[in-house]
Amino acid sequence: MLQDEFVTKFVHSTIKKVWLEDISRDYKKLYLLKEDSFKNSFYFNLRRRLGDDFLEENNLRIFTEYYIEGERIDLAVVEIDPIKAQNNYLGNCVTRVISVIEMKYKGKNASESLFDADVNKIISYMEKMDNDTLFYIAFIREKYFNFDEVTNWVVMDEHIEKAKGKLTELFSYGEVESDDMVWHIVEH
Repeated sequence: MLQDEFVTKFVHSTIKKVWLEDISRDYKKLYLLKEDSFKNSFYFNLRRRLGDDFLEENNLRIFTEYYIEGERIDLAVVEIDPIKAQNNYLGNCVTRVISVIEMKYKGKNASESLFDADVNKIISYMEKMDNDTLFYIAFIREKYFNFDEVTNWVVMDEHIEKAKGKLTELFSYGEVESDDMVWHIVEH
């Protein structure tokens, strides 16, 4: 059990580092063109930072477009049964879902309802999935705000209660004063 806890904490800290260091850098260097390249960058940098040795030693894999109960998850870190995987469809060999990340990358004219829909989606995953799974929303919004106008996305009391200890918000927006994108993390 201690190994499971170590693995979960290491994946969690690595996801946060990817957000603050790699995704922000890729954005500034113009490597991200909307949501698909954002997902690709997250996958690449998370796998690079975790390292193939760590992933293989702990039977972990990173999947995009991972399906659970008919729902598509943008990115998931899962544990697999490598023996079962030798003769079965890999999707049926997942023994544990470590982390789930829903991503959204939209321009300034995008409706907030698109982001709110992903918040509702991640909350519904939290209700369906294992209590040990960690959940993330990663939102890039190319809209500029004054600092005092910014709030994080999980604001409804019922969502906040469900998110405690399980959900981390990774979000970015343009800041009027600095005329630059800023990158935040809120852990519930």
